[in-house]
Amino acid sequence: MLEDDGAFVDALLWETHARLAHFAETGEIASIDLGGLPMSGRDREALDSILGRGEVSAAVEVAGRSEVWETGFSSVWRVRHFGDGTIAADLIEITSCPSILAADRRDADNAARRLAEALEAKLGNAETLA
Repeated sequence: MLEDDGAFVDALLWETHARLAHFAETGEIASIDLGGLPMSGRDREALDSILGRGEVSAAVEVAGRSEVWETGFSSVWRVRHFGDGTIAADLIEITSCPSILAADRRDADNAARRLAEALEAKLGNAETLA
């Protein structure tokens, strides 16, 4: 149940709901940047408590640490990027998969080349891969 003194958090939850309903209808992804909002620690705790945690979470180490978790509501994700131990970016993302978790095609191309090299080294030549 939403608390009466949590009007700010309630507004964020209604905005999340509107964007989630739009995503469900159109597939259009959305993001709510919490970093510039005047949120207290209590507000963040209340927001995260209501959204809850789903089944998927990840820690990513690329240009700093990032933490990503699906909330208790499918397609609603919490994404936090850290810099120097403090939160550098704090987001709610409405999407099937947050962009930080999706592989870039250039990375996939590089990975395919490296895997081919590893297989060549193990098997002797690339022609045996075909």
